[in-house]
Amino acid sequence: MFDVAVIGGGLAGCQAAITLARQQHRVLLLEAGAYPRPKVCGEFLSPECTALFVETGFLDILHSLKPVPIRTLRITAPSGREWCSTFPTPGIGISRFALDQALAAYASSLGAVVQEGARVTQIQGSLRDGFCLTAQTAHGTQNFEARTVIAAHGRRSNMDRVLERTFAKPTQTYVGLKQHFNGPALSEHIDLHVFRGGYCGMSQVEDGTTNVCLLVRQDVFQEASRGSIPAFIAWMGDQNPHLERWLAQAAPVYPDWLSIAQVSLATKTPLEGDILIAGDAGGMIAPLAGDGMAMALHGGTLAARAVDRYLTQAQDATTMTHDYARLWQRTFGTRLRLGRVLQSVMLRPQLLSPGLRLLHHVPMVGDWLVTHTRDLGLLD
Repeated sequence: MFDVAVIGGGLAGCQAAITLARQQHRVLLLEAGAYPRPKVCGEFLSPECTALFVETGFLDILHSLKPVPIRTLRITAPSGREWCSTFPTPGIGISRFALDQALAAYASSLGAVVQEGARVTQIQGSLRDGFCLTAQTAHGTQNFEARTVIAAHGRRSNMDRVLERTFAKPTQTYVGLKQHFNGPALSEHIDLHVFRGGYCGMSQVEDGTTNVCLLVRQDVFQEASRGSIPAFIAWMGDQNPHLERWLAQAAPVYPDWLSIAQVSLATKTPLEGDILIAGDAGGMIAPLAGDGMAMALHGGTLAARAVDRYLTQAQDATTMTHDYARLWQRTFGTRLRLGRVLQSVMLRPQLLSPGLRLLHHVPMVGDWLVTHTRDLGLLD
């Protein structure tokens, strides 16, 4: 019998497992895949992540991975117009290939049981009676028992079907693509190049390569790619002069692009019955906001703290779940809504160029947007 079973070994799941293991709880971390693994991700840790890593004791391990400091942001439009800003304190460029493996290893060193290749197919139970989880593993079907469950299974997973979650049908879905390139150095800044129907983010990671990650409307991708990712990348470069110049001087590291389809920014819930939902499974901010990895880490922390209050009998089940759902909405709700609004503007070239002109002439507007799409209170 574990005190908590955490489903999903990404940022939110590992952060929850680490936080609870440091409190001497018996933690089971179930990850469907295997470490290390690449993921479709911007691979940018915004400044507030530092405080979260200090709290868990992970910061020195992170520094040992030789991440890249990121100090500035540039947004470019198809017209060629651009806008630049400086982060209040540096962000970090680090690959998910390195970061996820290091977080899982740290969780294991703290006493958490990390089970790779475990795909959860069924959950039964409640906080009153405890939970039984069934998973498919390399050793066949296995059952695990836990007093509490945190589901941090990512933006899309079979877990949504297992939990019988229902979401409003999204008005628009997106395709995500990711690749590492050898190309012109970005000098400690992150670029966000906008094109019709999407945008492409670029920043360096610890091995000196540049992570290129993009999100594009599904209908635009189908129209422009005609079934070929290289054809789409060529089309994408034609849409933005800054992007075209950089791609012309760069070469992909891996033979194939990573991809994920039907990405949705639909509103979700942070609670399913007595199961706490964390990370992208609870709600995904528009990637252009650059706060997705920080939100995942922060969400894992909030879920772990809630579970700790229940396990130590500081709160009963009803109070704990109610407070968690309310805190989650208060912490992330505004950012998620603002991210969706920003995305709708960014993907309309006729609005983007005037918008960048406004940010250039009225810097306080840009400062307000940066402040309200992340939790800079963690920097205090």
